[in-house]
Amino acid sequence: MSPLAHLGLMARYNQWMNAKLLELMAAHPHADFHANTGAFFGSVWGTLNHLIVADLLWMGRLSGHKTGTALSAAKALPQPTGLNDALYSELGAFAPVRRELDALWLSYIEGLSDADFDTPLTYRRVNGDAHTKPLGLVLSHVFNHQTHHRGQITTLLSQMGLDIGVTDVLVLVPELDPDLK
Repeated sequence: MSPLAHLGLMARYNQWMNAKLLELMAAHPHADFHANTGAFFGSVWGTLNHLIVADLLWMGRLSGHKTGTALSAAKALPQPTGLNDALYSELGAFAPVRRELDALWLSYIEGLSDADFDTPLTYRRVNGDAHTKPLGLVLSHVFNHQTHHRGQITTLLSQMGLDIGVTDVLVLVPELDPDLK
């Protein structure tokens, strides 16, 4: 699998898992997703907001890259000023934005070429630090970051007695013909 095909898989996995979270939360509207659990971002909602904040920050950085045109639509959404910003507090407002961002990631990845993977991306972090890194590896970080924090969310949900079910990316990996060796 090429690095670009791997990013495509990760974008699809990201969308699939975020949809599973939204479905589980919609099925339990009275669960206390705002309760401070001592998690790094405080609560399920705090962590979900952090994921949208991170997506918006990365999309803003990437929209200035030669490959970033597909991400410019994210600029129409509320823009964060810090990693802890709480942009949304209820599922009705959060869910469509989450779906839109996931669709933007998919569209963006589908528009990349293998040659784009190694192009430099120069950006500034929220604290002002400047960096220049390979685009493909930055994108790997974006999807790994989502997976990391969704793992925290699924733990919090499990502690609330809610089961999200299978979370393995392996579910999306196609089967190979067993006769191919």
